[in-house]
Amino acid sequence: MPDSLVLEARTPGKTKHVRDLRKAGLIPGVLYGRGAEPVAFQVDVPSLREALSGEAGRHAVLKLQVPGRKGDTHAVLKDYQLDPVRDRLIHIDLLEISMTELIVSSVNVRLEGEAQGVKDGGVLEQASHELEVEALPANLPTEIVVDISALVAGNAIRVSDISLPAGVEFKSDPDTVVAAVIQATTMEQIEAEQAAELEAAGLTPVEPEEVEGAEGEGAGEAPAPEAE
Repeated sequence: MPDSLVLEARTPGKTKHVRDLRKAGLIPGVLYGRGAEPVAFQVDVPSLREALSGEAGRHAVLKLQVPGRKGDTHAVLKDYQLDPVRDRLIHIDLLEISMTELIVSSVNVRLEGEAQGVKDGGVLEQASHELEVEALPANLPTEIVVDISALVAGNAIRVSDISLPAGVEFKSDPDTVVAAVIQATTMEQIEAEQAAELEAAGLTPVEPEEVEGAEGEGAGEAPAPEAE
């Protein structure tokens, strides 16, 4: 279900005015889309945080109360700006949508289970944390859950391996890797790879014992001078 958010009218002004809004705990923004005139608004930080704190996060479908409009307006977060120094939200753009038209949206990916390859000593890598799907706004999944229990070392789960609910289709490349398990590298494997590289270059790998022996041959004390 869409998350509700009440917007307050805002008169676009100078930088100082916008700065004063932020000091008062308000975030300025613009709502646009569907051929309507852009609407400048402001919203308080706690309300915005609550609307985007659900499972869908910043990909949530928002049900807005817009100044000067009757009924609900639906929108998604299109863009946002952060203060480069303080890393705080300073502006948002909302894109108006229709609940009866397909939209493309990013959805969070959550891995579920413990991969068999990890149990065998491998290392799990999640290559994709978000995937793009197309659906009616009401059908957008809040997250994509991927079961990795059967994933073994050397294998990967790709977009083409994942099933979606009816009415939802992937827009991401089917070959996109979502998760994979790689075998942990041991010292023996590293030494074997180094030896293979030397052999390919026409060089002979030298065993550590040979190096130590070579160092020891000339490392003794200098012979004592003969007595006159």
